[in-house]
Amino acid sequence: MTWIYISIFIISAIISSLSAVHLSKHADTISKQTKMGGFLAGTILLAVATSLPELTTTVSASVIGSADIAAGNGLGSILFNTLVLFLLDIHFRSKRLFLRVSHTHIYTGAIALLLCVVSAGGLLINHSFSVLNIGLTSFMVAVIYGGGMWLLSKTKIEEPSSEDTVNKGSENTSIRQAVRKFILFSIAIFIFGSALSLSGDAISRSTGISATVIGSFLVALATSLPDAMGVFMALRLGNINMAIGAILGSNIFNILVVAIGDVFYFEGSIWQDTSNDIIYISFIGFVLTAIVMIIIKRDRTRNSFTYILPSLTAVVSYLLVMGFLFF
Repeated sequence: MTWIYISIFIISAIISSLSAVHLSKHADTISKQTKMGGFLAGTILLAVATSLPELTTTVSASVIGSADIAAGNGLGSILFNTLVLFLLDIHFRSKRLFLRVSHTHIYTGAIALLLCVVSAGGLLINHSFSVLNIGLTSFMVAVIYGGGMWLLSKTKIEEPSSEDTVNKGSENTSIRQAVRKFILFSIAIFIFGSALSLSGDAISRSTGISATVIGSFLVALATSLPDAMGVFMALRLGNINMAIGAILGSNIFNILVVAIGDVFYFEGSIWQDTSNDIIYISFIGFVLTAIVMIIIKRDRTRNSFTYILPSLTAVVSYLLVMGFLFF
């Protein structure tokens, strides 16, 4: 039976990734043909849509009582999302796209850092207050996320003029068509995200592999593929603000996802029933997000090596830490 679960897992991951490519194209159209712009299109529209696998996976894992897969998927996806951003920064180093990004993303990064601190605190505290079986940490995460999104919507957004030009692909697609197709592919990601969760848990049970490893690595990697493909396409389209916004927006949404999972976890508090390794993942997410903010804040660099140095350092550090923790 294990090979069947693995097959379902792989097929679901592929379909989710392909759907994300189309999501990114239609989000790019919406951002360039409306007043939304790349910042909000990435931070809210594309970020939430490509994070639907994380939502369905975490909720499904919570319902079946797998706290490690639920929390590990949500927080582990932050690491993979950020790692993808660093790798793409290195890949597109000759264009130095990240020197043209709006500094408005610093606000989103600050929200992400705050949520990382709150989630780490919730994982560290042995006892947590709860209301209707929902932990205090989950309430705090929801309030910070909601307040942060409201503040971002009120923020004056300054975007480079390079994103004002509508590309050929968006010229041939109307807003109505873009919105309709965006919703269609979002539904596809939602459905196959659930399949990822159930098959990932089945793989864990049938192989005996730790649920923490399955949740934080295998499932988190698979559910992050739509984010990776969406960001890659955004960069190919030259919409740098949508790419950065998608990663940071997805990261803060993924922490909210864990709080949502807590609502559907009926065996206690999802923040309390996870292994200690999840705490380290939350801390690493904080550090990687801080590095992203440093990259965004730069306005110039001497050469290609100094340009990619922060991203290169982050990638190497990530691999070393992950190897130390789990191998």
